[in-house]
Amino acid sequence: MATTISRINITLPKNLVDELKKSTPPRTRSKIIAEALAEKIAKMKREESLKKLKGIWDKAGGVAFNSDKELKTWRKGLWSAAEKRFSRKNSG
Repeated sequence: MATTISRINITLPKNLVDELKKSTPPRTRSKIIAEALAEKIAKMKREESLKKLKGIWDKAGGVAFNSDKELKTWRKGLWSAAEKRFSRKNSG
């Protein structure tokens, strides 16, 4: 599936541009910037969702998360516990 591409003009700090030029091949820079931007936007959306749900979560007695990293750690633990329960049910 083809992706529509748009050209934009942005301003970046010179040291960041120099580092990008030094550490990446010329024809991959747009892709690298797009991937980094997509990751940042996804993180911002997760953090915003977390803020919106915080009040409801706190009222329900939920675990307090101060960062995306804490949420990921909690979620991994939750999935790990669920996998253990499922494996016990399937093996018995």
